Amino acid sequence: MKEEIMKKSTKNILAVLSAAFISFVGILTETSLNVTFPTMMKEFNVTLDTIQWTTTGYLLMIAIIMICSSYLNDRFTAKQLFITACVGFMVGSVISAIAPNFPILLLGRLISALGAGLSTPLIFNLVTEIMPRSKWGVYMGIAGLVVAMAPTLGPAFGGITTYYLNWRWIFAFVTIFALIVFVAGTPVIGKYHDQVKSSFDYLSFITLAAAFITLTLGVNQITNGLANPLL
Repeated sequence: MKEEIMKKSTKNILAVLSAAFISFVGILTETSLNVTFPTMMKEFNVTLDTIQWTTTGYLLMIAIIMICSSYLNDRFTAKQLFITACVGFMVGSVISAIAPNFPILLLGRLISALGAGLSTPLIFNLVTEIMPRSKWGVYMGIAGLVVAMAPTLGPAFGGITTYYLNWRWIFAFVTIFALIVFVAGTPVIGKYHDQVKSSFDYLSFITLAAAFITLTLGVNQITNGLANPLL
């Protein structure tokens, strides 16, 4: 009996860590790209404002996906969300790695953001569903620590990879890492609650998504205006 409890506890810990590592790799990619902007600007012959959309659009898509996290958690199982997050991130990363032009690169980044947007809320859903209430703080802290390492490691990872190889290898490496997490995490993440077939509030979703996009575009325009001495 004790052995069975320990086995279940280990399985639950691995489930939380699997979701945390997918979120980690999503943030790692985002922070590692900042140091590659000059290289990508030359390769795709675009301006800094344009190339920044590989991170701005990525973060915007993550925010939009997170709006739906409550509905998605009710409608789908944790395993389904985890698999979708992993596959979405890997497909987007592969597209980004082989992108022949900037629009394809941006498309890949937006698809990758689907995975990152699903994985972060999934961490906290898993902790509250499968961990004892008294341990919520501990496991949220552990998962948060894993995710928090990404912004620290990202610039160094991006700089070293670009210096010795090229920026496309960033996406190749994170795809391999995500694949390992996918293989390790899929067997340990299960169904923890019954699905609720609730209706999706499309109006609120469209309104919030439009507000995010408008705000982002507005801030970009203000920034460009302040940077332009003619304005």
